[in-house]
Amino acid sequence: MSLSEGDIKFRKSVIQTDTDVNGGRKGMALVLSGARHSFFPRVTKSQRENGLIRYRKQFYCNENGDDLSAYGVLVYLMRPSNADDRFYIAKGTQTDVQGVFKRKNSVAEYADSRWDRVWTGCGKLAVALSGGEVEVSLEMESDDFQFPNGGYLYLSNNSMVSQTIDADVSIGNSVYFSGGSWSKVAHANDITYPYGWYVGNNEVLTMQESSNEAFLQIADNLTEDESIGTGNGTTTSPTLSALTNSTNEVCKQAGKTPVVTATCGGVTRTVNVAADGTCSGYCSDGVLNMATGAWTTDIVWDTAPDDTSDITVTYREEAFSYSGNTVTIELGEQVADAFAVDSTYGSGCLHEDELQCVVSDFEVNSTQGTYDSVNHEVSLNNKGTVQENWTLSFTGASTFSVSGAYYGSAGTGDIGSNFAPINPETGEPYFTVAAAGWGGTFESGDTVIFTTSPAALPILVEQEVPVGTTQEPNNLLPIGSYTE
Repeated sequence: MSLSEGDIKFRKSVIQTDTDVNGGRKGMALVLSGARHSFFPRVTKSQRENGLIRYRKQFYCNENGDDLSAYGVLVYLMRPSNADDRFYIAKGTQTDVQGVFKRKNSVAEYADSRWDRVWTGCGKLAVALSGGEVEVSLEMESDDFQFPNGGYLYLSNNSMVSQTIDADVSIGNSVYFSGGSWSKVAHANDITYPYGWYVGNNEVLTMQESSNEAFLQIADNLTEDESIGTGNGTTTSPTLSALTNSTNEVCKQAGKTPVVTATCGGVTRTVNVAADGTCSGYCSDGVLNMATGAWTTDIVWDTAPDDTSDITVTYREEAFSYSGNTVTIELGEQVADAFAVDSTYGSGCLHEDELQCVVSDFEVNSTQGTYDSVNHEVSLNNKGTVQENWTLSFTGASTFSVSGAYYGSAGTGDIGSNFAPINPETGEPYFTVAAAGWGGTFESGDTVIFTTSPAALPILVEQEVPVGTTQEPNNLLPIGSYTE
């Protein structure tokens, strides 16, 4: 069995405002395809004149009724904005809010001020591809879009240009090709030719037999254990040499920043370099210039690295670089097909290896009571499971009440039968605790706690409207997705 198109839903976060509490958990409201202002509100005249940064959060939800996992999930922008604003996407967490995830506060703020997540986007192909290339160049709307080292680049030539469009067709309309022109039809997500979406400038987004789509691995550019210095047993700040592979700058992406290792007193010690180059860990100082790979300040270790021992660093070079607004992205594989400039767009992807409901942090707090969570794991439901910290509180030897830190009371149960509290918003269980898993003897006051997480990928979207943006009749935010 496999997932179908109907199993995937895009749902809004519970809070949709322009405040620091915007975002948060997955809600039930759908992002309606083809509906005006379904996700972002209308941009007003004063907002266009003064500039605007705002955010919205949605979730790519696997709601398969058989609780199957979604594998190899990729979410991406299919096109850049057809107006003068621009859109960025990044991966969020199940509960983060705008005060935590926002990249910028205003249009005037420095674009690279946050590196705790990769804010990627879509651009038009800048150099035609014939197949065999190991890099792709895209013309972006700005030079602050990022691309994930070791991640994926979506590439598709699914645009038809210089088309004849009926006079009553507006940007965003679903269209059908017949008799040499595209005419308006009822909205549909299917854009298989002769159906498509009109995206403006006599261009139609449609999938033909000749269309090519590719999900290309971006280079990771990993360098491991490069020697940058030698200890002498007495100096706490040995001179460090510059990192060899830093032409595109040192990677600042979360989880991929440099780690320096030294042996001090016979013990392996590490120093972590942050996105801004500052060092922390087994040190009191140290600054790396992330643009050049040179040390502004050598690391001051808490104790001197051992005599003749190597000081090494594991790091990555950024897999992309800019010349103006043209970004060149290095690949970890070759382009297989040909892509023409006029019809092709590329985008960085948000990626999840497997999208399924998860139980974590399971803990029994009892002197004699037990629960076998290995052979009788708490089972979850793709439609009912939510992000929640659950507590089962025993009121006697066999009875308990259940509550969530966010959702509150979820009823009562007993160890003699399966317990499956119903999510009132979906009619499906939040989770199921098996009667067969209980053992030993419980007492009033004992607790069982665990966390559940839904089969949902949190997607953060930033809209940036530059100062003095002209009025546009319509705008599009086409988001594509793929799963195996």
